Amino acid sequence: MTKLKPRQEKFAKALATGETLDKAAKKAGYKSDRRNATTLAKKEDISRRVEELRAVVEEKLELSRQEYLKTAWSRYIELAPDHPVTAKYGEMVARAQGWNEPDKVELNGGMDIIVRIGGKTQDHR
Repeated sequence: MTKLKPRQEKFAKALATGETLDKAAKKAGYKSDRRNATTLAKKEDISRRVEELRAVVEEKLELSRQEYLKTAWSRYIELAPDHPVTAKYGEMVARAQGWNEPDKVELNGGMDIIVRIGGKTQDHR
């Protein structure tokens, strides 16, 4: 763990939680000066501390995400298939896993697009 002065620690914590440079400087008790805040943020010990703090936050978020998935999945498999909320839990699990995120495809120029659904081909020209 990087050891900082109290105001520098407050500044690093504010940056790690998403505050702007100006707001982080103000929260830490520094003058609201963009140049000063930028200089502080570029200091090696402060930037290292910000990364340490962000890693802790990300780890906690990942654990929360895993608990969310575990809970949603257990409720999904415990419910009867025809229960009114079974599909909702299935959707929650799918979204949390990123399964419903469409792949981005960039098309340049004229192209023929053929979509195959369930073995049937539909031609969209």
